[in-house]
Amino acid sequence: MKKDAVAYLNTRKKGDFAAQKSEVESYCKYRFQIVEIFHDHRANATPPEKRKGFTELLDYCAANNCPDIIIYDFAGLASDLDAGLATLKALNDKYTIYCVNNDFFGFRDDPDQRREAVGNFVAYMDQYRESARKAAPVISKKTKKEDGRPIGRPRALNEGQVEALLTVRQAGTSISQICRMFDVSRSTVSKILADYPELKGEWKGARQEPEE
Repeated sequence: MKKDAVAYLNTRKKGDFAAQKSEVESYCKYRFQIVEIFHDHRANATPPEKRKGFTELLDYCAANNCPDIIIYDFAGLASDLDAGLATLKALNDKYTIYCVNNDFFGFRDDPDQRREAVGNFVAYMDQYRESARKAAPVISKKTKKEDGRPIGRPRALNEGQVEALLTVRQAGTSISQICRMFDVSRSTVSKILADYPELKGEWKGARQEPEE
């Protein structure tokens, strides 16, 4: 028997809603009956708790005792990594979260184990966030210019953030999503993944050699 569930979509481009809705319906075909779909558009820079669609989702779940939420993409919860993890943790404390795209938690048929897996992942990422803060480089006086600015170009990510980047890449997060999550360029991600060829993947729009 199908379980009732609600869905949340956070879209960026025209046409994304129809495409994501179709994938959600396909994902839920044999497991869930979608009773409501909540939607925010071009709201990535806005924290989830301040979005109209997301707050309506939470109000609906609380009022109707709906324990299951389907989202399209974990990385799409927020463009900021800290905000995304905080939102995932808050949702997981009350509901069972399922993801259509790049779902790496498993236990789709066991809500308790699934929530435990999500909780373990958030705790794991929190450790890296904390170590990243502690490992933030201290700027020496000798490395500053007269106006107080550091000499040279600062590193885009510290060691803790690099570890977090590799973790989410191993989990299946796309390079484009990683760029948004960590606010870095594709070239920066490419340099980090240079030592991990299994994580590089294929670049879209790659130049093809002409046929002889």
